[in-house]
Amino acid sequence: MFLQTNILRFLYAGGILTTALVAPKLLRLIGPFDRSQSYRKELYARLAQARYRLKQRGLVKEEKRSNGMYLVLTSHGEKSIEKILAREYRIPEPVRWDGKWRVLIFDIQEKRRRVRLVLRHLLMGAGFIRLQDSVWIHPYPCDEFVALVRAHLSSGVGELRSLVAEALESDRLLREHLLFYVAK
Repeated sequence: MFLQTNILRFLYAGGILTTALVAPKLLRLIGPFDRSQSYRKELYARLAQARYRLKQRGLVKEEKRSNGMYLVLTSHGEKSIEKILAREYRIPEPVRWDGKWRVLIFDIQEKRRRVRLVLRHLLMGAGFIRLQDSVWIHPYPCDEFVALVRAHLSSGVGELRSLVAEALESDRLLREHLLFYVAK
């Protein structure tokens, strides 16, 4: 399910999470509930990737305590999860636009239709402009937002891709929209 978000929510509610839950010993803990070893390995890989992404973005940190290593939600992570959960995240606006467009492309399977709808809602709320149903743009750097959305929706890099474009064909209307957006 929404693995990274669930980790963040758990940390938000409880404050700490032992890394045993996101480490190889997890395979032993979930063993009785699962039929296949390959699924357990895949789950561990997804947990490790979720932990890595959350740490890279400064949303969680590892703390060594007398009885082991723990994942702890940082203040930045706490604020971010509150915003994501409230669907009010706004991408910070720099003083001056760098002239580059951030393009977000997603390819989410039909069986995850609800995730697509939530993603579109989050993109609209964050100020993205819709080019096509699955192609959205934003004028400002939004790496943190993309990482949070991936975590919230448990989407991999393959489902949600971002790129920076220096120019877009026929972007006059987009630039006019940006001027209106900045003037607000």
